[in-house]
Amino acid sequence: MSPLIEIKHVDYTQGSTEILRDVSWQLASGAHWAVLGPNGSGKTTLLKIACGYVWPSSGTVLRNGEELIDLREWRKRVGWISCDLVDLVPKGDTAVETVVTGRTAQVGLRYLPTFHPTDEEFVEARERLDAIGCAALAEKRWGVLSQGERQQVLFARATMAEPVLLVLDEPCAGMDPGVRERFLAWLDSQLARSDGPSTLLVTHHVEEIMPHIESTLVMREGTIVRQGTTAEVVTHEVIQSAYNIELAELRESGCRRWPIWGPGSQ
Repeated sequence: MSPLIEIKHVDYTQGSTEILRDVSWQLASGAHWAVLGPNGSGKTTLLKIACGYVWPSSGTVLRNGEELIDLREWRKRVGWISCDLVDLVPKGDTAVETVVTGRTAQVGLRYLPTFHPTDEEFVEARERLDAIGCAALAEKRWGVLSQGERQQVLFARATMAEPVLLVLDEPCAGMDPGVRERFLAWLDSQLARSDGPSTLLVTHHVEEIMPHIESTLVMREGTIVRQGTTAEVVTHEVIQSAYNIELAELRESGCRRWPIWGPGSQ
């Protein structure tokens, strides 16, 4: 069976700036990966190439074993959940209205002469919320949802398009510790399901890599410095080198890894 995505010796140059250099990586169907690396390491560019939003300068990208030319249908099968999207949803929309917009990639529900959601689509949106344990949020307005609840609703929204891949781009940014831990526990329960899509979690925080994220890649200066199982990759040496900062200890607790940064690292 072909990988869902296979990237072979990809370079990406913008103007005179080399952003990616000889990057090779593959994502199996149903696999869950974390993507780590400092700002400017090439994480977002790699993901945009993988998801079909940017063409590489050289190299090959295969999706389900094919080098696709028309990527419009592929992009419809990718759910991208980012902090930017959180701020774009109208505060007066309900959670179920927000989920419905995932079918047409609207941000904010708008009834147009050529489009309006059907009763069946609203029923499906409620089912999507119920399937992830969030049925109680359906009639709540976006403006009163917590940050964790908003990410859960966006997760349900992304599933309306029946994606083969979900990209969670720093989903915990701005959350307080309690909200973050509740959201991450909920996310891990979703990743434990065998019928879900492949997932990429982009984060700066090692401790956000939950137990069911079994693989991790670490980027620095446009290259992948390590990739493989999370246990093999998220090590004291790799994390300290990737972020170029002293790491006093990498402690394991609850099947997660928690960095203790050294003196002067803040």
